[in-house]
Amino acid sequence: PAGELTQEDSQVCADIANERNEMERNIREFHFREALKNVMNVARIGNKYLADTEPWKLIKTEPERVKTIMNVALQVCGNLATIMEPFMPFSAKRLRDMLGLEKPEMLAVDQYIKAGITLGQPELLFEKIDDETIAAQMARLERIKQENIVANFVPKAVAEPCTYDDFTKLDIRVGTVVECEKVKKADKLLQFKIDDGLKGRTIVSGIAKFYQPEDLIGKQVCFIANFPPRTLKGIESQGMILSAEDADGRLVVIGPTGAVKPGVHVG
Repeated sequence: PAGELTQEDSQVCADIANERNEMERNIREFHFREALKNVMNVARIGNKYLADTEPWKLIKTEPERVKTIMNVALQVCGNLATIMEPFMPFSAKRLRDMLGLEKPEMLAVDQYIKAGITLGQPELLFEKIDDETIAAQMARLERIKQENIVANFVPKAVAEPCTYDDFTKLDIRVGTVVECEKVKKADKLLQFKIDDGLKGRTIVSGIAKFYQPEDLIGKQVCFIANFPPRTLKGIESQGMILSAEDADGRLVVIGPTGAVKPGVHVG
């Protein structure tokens, strides 16, 4: 049974009533995310109430006050067992069974748990989810996302026609990556030292998001050798490494499937 409510007890009931009213309004206006936040706010109000009143300490000195605190806490749970219903019906049912409530119905905030009611066996309503489980689910969702992107991929339309003479102007060659490192203060750029079969060259490429520098050392890549030099972040880039954009936006470096001499032409 509950004794006389303190101002703190009454404030909890008032705060829960406000959240319930807000939730009902949000549901009527189809603001379901906001309505779910109202449900979570009720749970937070209950948690804070118990943390502030500390009944586990008061039980030694004020057992009657603890009875009131526990009654208010159970009323919070009763409110949750009803307002959870639209979002988590199975969990709401389990909570009602523990509280001895037969059906979800909106009552006055402090009228859910009546004197003489028999409570069911308490148990954890939700299992704790460890970091490994969360990481596995996040990886699964990301994999599904990428699979959907690939499945729904539509190639871009073919570009305007060009002549064979236009193509032959490009000097495309194969080179071997001798060195590779990230460009300072440039998240997207990698700096390459390429063995091009001649004197070697430096090329800056915007693929740092998709590759670790050490994974590219020793790899053979195709590059355009006769582009005019271009300065990027103070580094003269002497060509352009060719890459393909996958369905998910990932850039994949293009190179020969078998080892060839650095400097050979592609065409």
